[in-house]
Amino acid sequence: MLRMKDLAAQLGLSQTTVSHVLSGRHREFRISAKTVARVQKLVDKLGYRSNALARSLRERRSYSVALIVEDLTNPFWTGIVTGAEREAEKRGYMLVVANTAGDLERERRALSLLRDGRVDGLLLPPFPRIGTDLQALRREKLPFVQIDRALPRVAAPCVRTDHEAGSRMAVDHLVKRGHRHIALLVGPNKIQPYALRTRGFVAALAQHGLGTPQIVSADTGGEQDGLIAARELLQKTPRATAIHAANVVLTVALLRAVRDAGLEVPRDIEIVGFDDIALGDLLRFAVTTVAQDVETIGREAFRALMEIRDGGEARRELLVPPSLVVR
Repeated sequence: MLRMKDLAAQLGLSQTTVSHVLSGRHREFRISAKTVARVQKLVDKLGYRSNALARSLRERRSYSVALIVEDLTNPFWTGIVTGAEREAEKRGYMLVVANTAGDLERERRALSLLRDGRVDGLLLPPFPRIGTDLQALRREKLPFVQIDRALPRVAAPCVRTDHEAGSRMAVDHLVKRGHRHIALLVGPNKIQPYALRTRGFVAALAQHGLGTPQIVSADTGGEQDGLIAARELLQKTPRATAIHAANVVLTVALLRAVRDAGLEVPRDIEIVGFDDIALGDLLRFAVTTVAQDVETIGREAFRALMEIRDGGEARRELLVPPSLVVR
């Protein structure tokens, strides 16, 4: 059986150096790209595979992490999975994805993966209904990282977009385009990202001296509620020449409401969304959007989890800057 020390001997390197390359820690130990390429070439040639089971038993680790998602069909979560999985592979970990589809029992079963020692940590959006369960995990010093939002009573790290900055970008863009009557279509403020986006929107209007904000909140961030709220917003704010829609579903709902009202985008009203729309530049009505760097969120969440797992203390909150995709 080919062993790591055999690889090291053939390459003329120390076993430690080879181990760092195979575990994806070469940057941490400043191992040159040339050396990494040499190791990888020999590994591919000889078909070397580390004995992961022996390593996990020896180190009392499973070398797997679970990522809990609400809806895997949502591009936001597929991007998070991609970023986290790439980082996991670099470190010799397997990423297990648990798609709960909003089911409470499935969420709790996913949490049990950590408690039962089947995974070394969890990455998850903190659903309010399992807040008590997460507090218990924290008391037991079991590692997990919150993604996209943080529960107020759960003292665990959170990696998310700087939602306030994103909505400020949207308002700044519209003001530069000459708009003075700007409204907001947003989801329920009990959900942290919507509350933060509303705060950023209001602050940006105040900074530009644009007076009382016109805001309509949908009962949920969903399509049907979004369409109802969009129609209400158009009726309540006839003077609005621009609207910021606080997620991709609300953006699509607003486009439909504008169409149904016989208006044209951007001739009659300009829209800036939040969350970039796939193929958005091919839509009949090109929509500028605030884009979240979801792969970076996934990557940084995994890194924070590893810091906790190794006994360190990750930052309580890491904000990933958004960007404006102008169309």
